[in-house]
Amino acid sequence: MGQDLEALHERFGARYPQWLLGLLMLGSMAMILASTSINVALPAIMADFGIGRPLAQWLSTGFLAAMTAGLLLAAWCQARLGARRTVQFGLGLFCLASLLALVATSAWQLIALRIVMGACAGIIQPLAMVLIFRVYSEGGRGLALGIYGLGIMVAPTLGPTIGGYLIDHFGWGAVFWLPLPLCLLALIGAQWLMPSVRDRNTPGVDLPAFILLNIALFALLGSLAEAQRFGWLATSAWLPGLLGVGCAGAFLRRSRACERPLLPLQLWRHAAFRKASWVALVLGLGLYGSTYLIPLYLQTVEGYSAGRAGLLLLPTGVVLGVASFIGGWASDRLSAASMLVFGLLVFALSSAALGMAGQGASFLALCGWACVGRLGLGLLLPAMSTGALDVLSSEELALGAGAITFVRQLGGAFGVNLLTFFLEWRHAAGGGDAAAEILAFEQSFWLVALLFLMAVVPAWGVRPARR
Repeated sequence: MGQDLEALHERFGARYPQWLLGLLMLGSMAMILASTSINVALPAIMADFGIGRPLAQWLSTGFLAAMTAGLLLAAWCQARLGARRTVQFGLGLFCLASLLALVATSAWQLIALRIVMGACAGIIQPLAMVLIFRVYSEGGRGLALGIYGLGIMVAPTLGPTIGGYLIDHFGWGAVFWLPLPLCLLALIGAQWLMPSVRDRNTPGVDLPAFILLNIALFALLGSLAEAQRFGWLATSAWLPGLLGVGCAGAFLRRSRACERPLLPLQLWRHAAFRKASWVALVLGLGLYGSTYLIPLYLQTVEGYSAGRAGLLLLPTGVVLGVASFIGGWASDRLSAASMLVFGLLVFALSSAALGMAGQGASFLALCGWACVGRLGLGLLLPAMSTGALDVLSSEELALGAGAITFVRQLGGAFGVNLLTFFLEWRHAAGGGDAAAEILAFEQSFWLVALLFLMAVVPAWGVRPARR
C-alpha cells in the first residue's frame, strides 16, 4: 500500500523530517564515497591488472559519464516508480555491482561495473534535494539543506583518507566494499521512511534520446581514450569520434523538437545561463579533475602511499565544506559574477602553484595549495547556481537546476579524460622517462590553471537580465 509524505509524517511524528534527512544523507554519502575513493586506488589497480593511465581513467570517467546520463532519468523514475522503489532498486543494483567488482578478473569487467554504479548514483542522488524541498515545505528548509550539504561534504573528505588506509592494508578491493555499510543502512531505512506513492500514468521517458546521449558520451570518451593509446589516425580512435559527434547532433535535434525533452534546450536562450554553463563545465573539470590528478601525482611522482595521499586530501574536504557555507552566505550579498571571478582566480592560483611546486615539495606546502583550490571551488558552487537560476522563471527553476548539474557532471567526465590525454601526450613528448613524468604533471596543473583563467570571461557576464 502506497504511503505519501503526509502519512509517513503522521506515523513517525514530529521527528520524521530529521529521520528522512539522515536517510538521504546516508544514500548520498555512499554514492560520493564510491565516486571519490577510486582515485587513490588507481595506481594499485594499474599495477595489479598491468594497465596504463588511458585505460585506468575509465574507472573514473565511466562512472562520471554514466552518472551524468542517469541524472536525466531521476525525475521520471521517481514519478513512475516512486521514491522508495527507485532508491531500493538503485542501491540494490549498486551493492550487487560493488560485490561483483571484488571478483573481477579483468580491467574491462571492473570498468563495466563502475559504469553500472555510476548510472545508479545518477538516478538516486537528485531525489534527495526533491524530498528535502517537499518534507520541509513548512519551514526549516535552509537549515536542512545546510546540514545535508555539510553531510555530503564529509564523504569526499573521508573517502580518499579512509580508502587510502584500507588500500594499504587490504588492497584496492577495499574501495568497493567501503560504501556497502551505508548502502545497506539506507536500503533498510528506505523501507520505512521513503514515500512509495507513484504515478502509473507518467509519460514515458524519451528512450531514443537517452540512447543517443549514452552513445555520444561513451563514443566520444572512447575516442579520446583510444587516441591516447594509438593516435588519432587509428580506426579505433576516429571512428568512435565520428559516431559520437553524429549521435550528439541527433540528440540535440531531437531535444529541440520534442515536447518533453530530456534536456530542455530552451534554457540556453538566456545569456547568463549560457555563460554560467561554461563556468559549470570548467568547475566540473576542476572538481573531478583535481580529485583525479592530485592523488595520482602524489603516488606516482612523490612516492606517497595510498594512505598518505588520502591523508593529504583530508583537510581539503574540510576547507571545501567551510568555503561552501561562506559562499552561500556571500552569494546573498555579492553579485554572482564577482563571486565566480574570485573563485576561478583562487583555484587557478592553486593549480599554478601545484604546477610550480616541483618534486620533493613538503607535505604541508602541497596540502596548503590543495586547500586553496578547494576554497575557490567552495566559493564557486553556490555562486554558479545563483547566477544560472536567477534569470529563469519559477516554472523553469527545477529544469534549470537539473540542466546545470548535468553540464557540471559533463565537465567532470570529459575533464578527467582530457587531463589523462594531455598527461600521456606530454609524457611521451618529453621522452617517456621519470623526468618527463614530472614535467607532464606540472604542465597538466598549468593547463587547469589556464582553463580557469579563460573561464573568467564568461563568468563576468553572468548577470541577471534587466526586467
